[in-house]
Amino acid sequence: MIAPRARVLLICLALVATAFLGTGRAIAQEPALAELITDRLALMQDVAAWKYLHALPVEDLPREAAVLEAMAAQATSLGLDPAPLVAFSAAQIDAAKAIQSCWFARWTDGSFPAPTQAPDLAAVIRPEILRIDAALVALVAAGQVPSTMPPPSLDCLAPQTAATLAEAALGLAGAG
Repeated sequence: MIAPRARVLLICLALVATAFLGTGRAIAQEPALAELITDRLALMQDVAAWKYLHALPVEDLPREAAVLEAMAAQATSLGLDPAPLVAFSAAQIDAAKAIQSCWFARWTDGSFPAPTQAPDLAAVIRPEILRIDAALVALVAAGQVPSTMPPPSLDCLAPQTAATLAEAALGLAGAG
């Protein structure tokens, strides 16, 4: 049970935090988008492992089309211009495929041990990707797109691919 004084203090802190965030200023605004991008791309080694273990190709054009259609629908439902979100999602897909292809190559050539297990793509990985995508759209809808952002830095992500993704991320400002 919370003491009455502590309860009042918690309520006051919640009100102050709500008032601050309600101003449109977010704490650590710029890293939020960058962190979501990095978190999503970090899942690609697990995606690659699952595909590798199930003898599936990296590229899945029907799935990519579904992701882009879902992003456009989500943007439209929030009154956002879907074009920047779809362009960004396409850049994310390209980066994801590059990372997955890199891991496939490493496992195939023996430079890294091949995976023996991976989280389930449908039950574990995709729900996390969808959660990240929803958080990203929420940031865009809230106008929390930074004016500058360094390219993401991850193993298996080529600098040019990272730069293209960062540029597409900055283009999200045009969605609102």
